[in-house]
Amino acid sequence: MEQSPNKMPPQAQQMIGKLQQQQQQLQQMEEQKMELRAHKMQIDRAIEALEETDDGEDVFKVVGPAVIKTEKGNFLEDLKETQETLEIKLDSIDKKEGKIEEDAKKNQEKLRDLMSGGDSGEAG
Repeated sequence: MEQSPNKMPPQAQQMIGKLQQQQQQLQQMEEQKMELRAHKMQIDRAIEALEETDDGEDVFKVVGPAVIKTEKGNFLEDLKETQETLEIKLDSIDKKEGKIEEDAKKNQEKLRDLMSGGDSGEAG
């Protein structure tokens, strides 16, 4: 029993809006995760390369438009801190994403109930 949007109960219209908003949030989070993963892959490769260099070799890092000679140990430490920060951000996004997906599933169930004629209660 398909209903047109203008004959839809107000609760159902609100629920659809909420589901669309949740979908947009999930898309934004996925984009953020892709960027963070790409950055983390670069950091991982840099760490691997640094760990393969001898302690006496010259090491350089890019800072803005400049390339600066630096100590391997300090540079490696900085990269590992960045790597850890990226992992924390990715974990955080994963948790938020899981919460939004869980909420969206509940909202889809409520919407199905509303659309099938059963008013199982509150929206939202």
